[in-house]
Amino acid sequence: MSDMHLSTDLLVDFLHGELPPEDDALAHAHLQFCAACRQEYDLQVALSDALRSAAAAEECEMPSLVKAVVWERIRNAQPSRWQRLAGWLRPAVAVPVAAVIVIGGYFASPLARPSASAPTVDAAYYFAAHAQSSATAPLSEHATAPALETSMAGAPGAPPVEELEAYAATGELDAVR
Repeated sequence: MSDMHLSTDLLVDFLHGELPPEDDALAHAHLQFCAACRQEYDLQVALSDALRSAAAAEECEMPSLVKAVVWERIRNAQPSRWQRLAGWLRPAVAVPVAAVIVIGGYFASPLARPSASAPTVDAAYYFAAHAQSSATAPLSEHATAPALETSMAGAPGAPPVEELEAYAATGELDAVR
């Protein structure tokens, strides 16, 4: 932008809104006070409008018969082999197929089968050992042998049986049970 007048290129850029905000503000302020630049700006506006109207008048619409032929060919077009293959590779089909291939590959590989040298544990051994220990436990609910009765009577240093019976008769042992 010169100090005297705006250049034609600057006016065209201003008209199309292509100036930075600072230059746009300066050009707008200059056009309000300079009649010569305002006349050049009006000339550029008229030229732009004339070019737009000429371009609009030259636009030709495609004849309807040509449109119909084009759409008919599009509808009747047969997909190629590659297009059919691409249809099968859509995610709705490709993901389940890939999952089946991966799972099948895993079960067909040696990873899915234990090797013959791998140690194994016979679970029946643990069941038999548990049953045996449960049957010999004296206080078990499923014990086959009755629990042995233990008593203080007759033990060395134990009080006489009469004292134990008198003590039991007081009912204090019931609170302990």
